[in-house]
Order: sequence, then structure tokens, then C-alpha cells
Amino acid sequence: ILDDDGIAAPGEIIRPNDILLNKVSIHTRGIPISSEPLLDSACRPAKQLYKGPEGESCVLDRVALSSDQNGNLSIKFLIRHTRRPELGDKFSSRHGQKGVCGIIIQQEDLPFSERGICPDLIMNPHGFPSRMTVGKMIELLGGKAGVSCGRFHYGSAFGEPSGHADKVETISETLIKHGFCYNGKDFIYSGFAAYYPSSSPLFLKLGAYCRCQDY
Repeated sequence: ILDDDGIAAPGEIIRPNDILLNKVSIHTRGIPISSEPLLDSACRPAKQLYKGPEGESCVLDRVALSSDQNGNLSIKFLIRHTRRPELGDKFSSRHGQKGVCGIIIQQEDLPFSERGICPDLIMNPHGFPSRMTVGKMIELLGGKAGVSCGRFHYGSAFGEPSGHADKVETISETLIKHGFCYNGKDFIYSGFAAYYPSSSPLFLKLGAYCRCQDY
């Protein structure tokens, strides 16, 4: 998994006790100070190993290299761990919309749309008025439109005056072209009684969530 520079390459699958950084440290204790070059005996291997849960693998997402004004190098690893959610796990969207997993049910009991799509996560909509995360609403609309037309949407809530962001009207027109409702809502059928649709359309969208780290 190491690259030519001795640093683990991004995208590699790592397991416990795998080497993330292959480096050598200098031990000068007991060596007299002189102008002569250091001997090979003063250099000792100081490999940095990944210490994770036994039997579980993860992915090295990013490697960041930085240095200060004195030239001291700093290396940081961002590790992505994919696993099944558990009760009590805390999740957050890109906009800080946090929530705790309160129940886990089987997929056949989840509600589904007319196209047979089941949501992976159901969120309480009362969190939007208090948090006022308008950008998340635009992200969800843009995600559904992007999957429909096969292109990325710039869903920033602050970039519209510059002309770079996709407006809600433009995203909604894309949804209409692909057979969806203007506001992106769908009628959902209950997983317990499939012949009973919801009394009102629900907001079924594509968005990104990540689990918050425990400290």
C-alpha cells in the first residue's frame, strides 16, 4: 500500500497493523557531538502503523502534507470506514443537519415510491425550520435532478448572485422533464400495507450523510 515516497497511497484498503508511513528516526543519545556524518547505527526504523479494530478494513481517503516556516513536515491521513449503522449512531449532512439513529428496520418494511425506490434514511422534517438549512434543501433537489439527467448541480445557497449556482427553478424544470413533480415530492407506499399510499406526497431525495466521530 506504500507509494514510492514511503507514504500510503490514497484509495488503498488498509487493515490493522498495516504501515501508513515508512520513516526513519535519528537517535543521537550516547553519540558524541561532532561534525562527522552520522553513522548508520544512529538511524532506526520508526514505522507508523494503522491501529484499528481487529478484523475490520477501511479505506485511506486522503493524505495531506504540510510544513511550517521551519520546514518541519506534517503528514495527516483521512481514513474512511464503511460499516452498518447502529442504534445511537449520530449522523450529519454537509450542512450540519445532525440526528441520532433511533430505529433500524428491515428493507421490506420501509416505505417505497411508485418506482420501487426505498429510502435509506428517514429524517424528521421538523429539523429544517429550526436549523434553516436552505442549502440542504437545494442539495437534495439538485441530487435528484442530477441523477435524472446525469450531470452535477452546483447547489450553493450563497452563489446565485454570481450566476454560477443552479437556481431552484432550473432544477425543478429538470425534474419535470424526467417525469417527477416540480417540487420533487413523491407519493410513498407503506411497507406494512403496500396498497395504502401516503395521504400527501413526501420529500424523497438523494443526499449525503456521514457518521460523526466518537470522542
